[in-house]
Amino acid sequence: MPSVATVEIRCPACGLGTLLEDGGRQVVCNACSCSYPEADGVIDLLPGEPVKRSLAQRSMEAEQIVRIYESRLWRRSPYVALLLGISFERELGLILRAAELKGAEKVLDLACGPGIYTRPFARAVVSGSVVGLDLSLPMLRYASQRADQEQVDNVLWIHGTALDLPFAPEHFDVVNCCGALHLFPDVNRALGEVCRVLKPAGRFTVAAFRRGEGRAAAVRAAARRRLSGLDAFSTGDLESRLHTAGLRDVQYHHARRAWLIASARKTREGVSAHA
Repeated sequence: MPSVATVEIRCPACGLGTLLEDGGRQVVCNACSCSYPEADGVIDLLPGEPVKRSLAQRSMEAEQIVRIYESRLWRRSPYVALLLGISFERELGLILRAAELKGAEKVLDLACGPGIYTRPFARAVVSGSVVGLDLSLPMLRYASQRADQEQVDNVLWIHGTALDLPFAPEHFDVVNCCGALHLFPDVNRALGEVCRVLKPAGRFTVAAFRRGEGRAAAVRAAARRRLSGLDAFSTGDLESRLHTAGLRDVQYHHARRAWLIASARKTREGVSAHA
């Protein structure tokens, strides 16, 4: 795991200081001296803090889900590939190409889950670093363990929320968010945070559940969101949200059946809007 010195992590308590390692199993704010535990390779920025979760988000805490998430029983399942209209391997290839990696970038894998995208990003930026951030501690512990087993050592794992990213503005070259945007309770706020932490011209890659265009599809999606916390986006809806956040040059790499894969870039307008 890389040193926290490679990533400027803002203190969630005061919002002013930077978290530094103190030589023990915690990191400490250099401004307010608040400390946050580090265990199982994960820095916990939400220790003991009650965070409201939807039914869909709570399912990501279940050990059964954690264990099978990236197996052929779920994310690599041929049945899931049929539902989404694309295999995981092909999706990963599209995402990595859309990120336009050169090898030395700082990457944020937002809502990284078990690290199914994080580890390939880390291998692609051999001279850079990756942060995997997620709301689920069980997912992060699994992700950290898998990274250790596979000797992927340029990833920093953080327990945090997408709605208030603990990073300085314009800190990352790339932000990836695959398989999770439809879980966020406030998508627009999360996208605003993505734009804030991206460098000018930085790339955003995303994969999420797709719905059709039109009012009927929007009504069904809203009902599903109220019941389960699981959202879905039409291409027009997602593009509008990305533009509002300050992300332009939207490209769709896959938009069929139940899945969308897209990329966008932070523009100068995004810099001024989220500075």
